[in-house]
Amino acid sequence: MVEPNGIEAVNEDVSVEDNPEDFPAEYTSESPEPVSPGYVPTASGPGAGTGRRKKAIARVRITPGSGEWKVNGKSLEECFPDKVHQQLIREPLVALGIADAYDVFARLNGGGTSGQAGALRHGLARALAGLDVENNRPILKKAGYLTRDDRKVERKKAGLKKARKAPQYSKR
Repeated sequence: MVEPNGIEAVNEDVSVEDNPEDFPAEYTSESPEPVSPGYVPTASGPGAGTGRRKKAIARVRITPGSGEWKVNGKSLEECFPDKVHQQLIREPLVALGIADAYDVFARLNGGGTSGQAGALRHGLARALAGLDVENNRPILKKAGYLTRDDRKVERKKAGLKKARKAPQYSKR
């Protein structure tokens, strides 16, 4: 039956039980294979990555585990009390949908908290990309986590108060 606007009406009486071969497997009551409840890491060994941001350097090691974080011997919440930094650091794991699949051990030095958080995110993304290049790398690359943010503090110039701030000009 064709409606006045030219679109064919859908027959509402047809169900999956009547003609199961007409429907894809995901619509039928029997699925071809069971779906695993959680993420299973593809690599069994540890992964490592080095991240940099401003003057901070992070050496990151990840191993399949329960989602434990150790940053310079402390938990992530102790080392980065700011929730924004914690969210920034966890972004690569969240992008891959594996937030609690790996234990993360990191050594940070140099820079401030913001630079260290960016370095830790960069190192974590590089470690995850190194574990499963075919699956993880395109997702992390598209999200921009593998790109090193090369912005640094500009140096102070002679005759200026800061990098670009000049002393107040007086005509007389």
